[in-house]
Amino acid sequence: MNDVREIVTRAILAKGRKKFKLKETVLVNADISSVLGCWIINHNFETELNNKEVVIKGSFENNIWYSADNNSRTDVAKSTTEYSGVIKVKEVLNDNISNHCDVVARILQQPTCTNALITKDGIEIDIVFEVLVEVIGETKMMVNVVNTACPEDELDMLENEINEDFLEGR
Repeated sequence: MNDVREIVTRAILAKGRKKFKLKETVLVNADISSVLGCWIINHNFETELNNKEVVIKGSFENNIWYSADNNSRTDVAKSTTEYSGVIKVKEVLNDNISNHCDVVARILQQPTCTNALITKDGIEIDIVFEVLVEVIGETKMMVNVVNTACPEDELDMLENEINEDFLEGR
């Protein structure tokens, strides 16, 4: 016998992703000879749902290792980059039964320095990262329920077939 049931569950209602490309100039008070390396650390962000888009705000630290004074010494320049952006989401399921939705964001590609250029003001770096967001809310779904329960007599017979003393015979 088949029955149809309505189940309320949480599901992904909308998805979106965006690749961010930022330029940042890090001021350095030295005669820079060359850039030796660049690391992006301590990435923090938060998201907020605003109609059909997700607003993301965050920050991370830039650490640029450079040589100065005709490659006679090295140092690290540090700065913090703050950013904000909008990620448009595409509706996956339009049957939201609640006014409350959650946003789950994942970083697909961590912030990475892709280029560093010495300028008269300091060091200009190009930074890229990618974010995936999912809007999760309550929805309903219809499911077929098939009654596959065994009659209780069959379960009783199964219990009688079990030999509880099987270990003692060894």
